[in-house]
Amino acid sequence: MHGVNATVSEGDWPEKPSDPRRLRPYKLADTSIEMELMIHREELADRPTLLIINSIDFPIPPSFGFCEKMWAAGYQVIFCRRPGFGNIPGLPPALLERNQVKNRSAIASETALFSLLINSLELRDVALLGLGSSNSICYRLTQLNPEIQFTIYSNPLFHPAIWDVIKPPWLKRMIRQTLLSRSGLKIAVRGLKAVLRRDPIWFYRQFAQKSAGDQQYVSRNLEDFRESGRMLQNITPETFYYDLQNALIEDTRWDPEITSASNAIILSGHETTANWKSAITAEAKRLGLPIVFAKSGDLFVPYASQDALLDILKSHAMANSEAL
Repeated sequence: MHGVNATVSEGDWPEKPSDPRRLRPYKLADTSIEMELMIHREELADRPTLLIINSIDFPIPPSFGFCEKMWAAGYQVIFCRRPGFGNIPGLPPALLERNQVKNRSAIASETALFSLLINSLELRDVALLGLGSSNSICYRLTQLNPEIQFTIYSNPLFHPAIWDVIKPPWLKRMIRQTLLSRSGLKIAVRGLKAVLRRDPIWFYRQFAQKSAGDQQYVSRNLEDFRESGRMLQNITPETFYYDLQNALIEDTRWDPEITSASNAIILSGHETTANWKSAITAEAKRLGLPIVFAKSGDLFVPYASQDALLDILKSHAMANSEAL
């Protein structure tokens, strides 16, 4: 059974009773720390959890239809928005300094927060879904918390071919600029926020241009992507730097001794570049992890290929039952 140690702190947040996926602040048990969560259907249920941790590009829960489809399959979706990506403050500035990011102090701290969240909610039988830049956290969280039974790394950014994937070229240049210097970082973030203020839907359609499945998910959830554009405008340059630096430079070589012994899988999509497919397949082999290429989607592949995600979850459940 799930516990009830996490309490809701409404504060000054406006209620949105018409939104069944609204995120609310949850205070972790016996701490002053709050995390921002969406618990599908609002009450913790006595069923396996699909815990989703956001990537930098889309700090918004999956669609209501996705959550209901997972519910029908026996899973309760819990989406957690990372500190600094919404209404909860980011990590302390001292942790986001260059040396701390390079030494992975920031990512270790964020991983510890998520482990505390799982324990505070008394979650059991957790399937963890990492998205894009959050996979560096999920990689460590899988090792840290024993309640995580299975992990899906969706499009982890741990190999050199990542630069081939980022489209269009102006966005690639902007992201590179954030990694080179503090002044370049601030210029690039200002430029990105200006684009998002002007037309977030145009930005996401450009960002997702390689994949018809991603484009369709954007078109079906326009308000989510407008809200995501608003959230991204609130992220500090330091948080951008920390997340992109970890995902693209400082945490790109995972340990195969750890991954090959874990219960995990890599999920990618066919609607991507040939270089990405080749590189991620080679990296999956090095890490001793199985890989699945879903027929639809790329950046948002778990949401664009929901049946493929369910097949992965069902296979994991069947393997567990056979092992008992």
